[in-house]
Amino acid sequence: MLELCFSQSARGGLRCAQHCGGGGRKIIGVIVGCDDGRPATRKEIRQAQKQAQQKREALDREAIPLGGTAADVLGLSLGLDMEDIREPLGEARRELLRRWYDGNDEAADQDWQETLESADRLRACGTGDAVRIWVDHTPSSACGLLHAASILEKTGAAVSVVPLPRWREEGKAVVSYQGWGEVEPELFGHFLSREEPVPPLILGVMASRWRELQQENAPLRAVVNGRVRSVGADFYDGLIRKHIPEGQTKIALIIGDVLGWEKPGIGDIWLVERIRWMLSAGELRMVREDRERFYRSVVERA
Repeated sequence: MLELCFSQSARGGLRCAQHCGGGGRKIIGVIVGCDDGRPATRKEIRQAQKQAQQKREALDREAIPLGGTAADVLGLSLGLDMEDIREPLGEARRELLRRWYDGNDEAADQDWQETLESADRLRACGTGDAVRIWVDHTPSSACGLLHAASILEKTGAAVSVVPLPRWREEGKAVVSYQGWGEVEPELFGHFLSREEPVPPLILGVMASRWRELQQENAPLRAVVNGRVRSVGADFYDGLIRKHIPEGQTKIALIIGDVLGWEKPGIGDIWLVERIRWMLSAGELRMVREDRERFYRSVVERA
């Protein structure tokens, strides 16, 4: 069984989920914050560590290992909801991903090579192979699923999907999810009950939709009313404007508020691009620029 996902964090989670459980994992440290802004006391830190360790032990008891080996976990971490998709595995996409890695070319090139190897494994599948695809609520995952369908449609492989639930009860609390990268590895196995097959006809329909999106080649793709659609570059601008306060503010705070409150299912990369556009268009004014860390720059409404 090949396990396929569409982000590096989900890929790491799946690999851990293959052989999770059994105990022995200890909490090394925790981050403790106080609502009133004061430093946490030693007692509060010890209490937080105790609670975290109890949660870790409970997860170990609940764990359902997926089995398999790390080589069975494939990732197409391509961010296909953004920019040109005419050649998803071409040099233009590679250069785009390198830009997103903010100068860490070594890590970018390693991830790119692993992505190409994953695509090759999918193309080499035959009628005796099975591919289980872990899909979530992010636009990049929705686009990744359609792209994967275009690779797999003629292989004859048995394809299934495991959709991520919107939420899960945890005691008296409700935990909501956007992507598989947010899920503890011990819980992946619990969601196998949601697995459903993708018949060849449906796989072909998804592949056809991907080719339509490639022809449209819009600046962005988003999930609108449950369907992947081509949208304009300004699709998320309203969310950004909603969180630009009066007066001066750091770019990092704007981005954090958009991601935290609106949960658009995208990362910070496109939001940064649009803030740069707002600066160039005169909608925002740079008050204090940090040339090393753009996120620390201070802006205000023009």
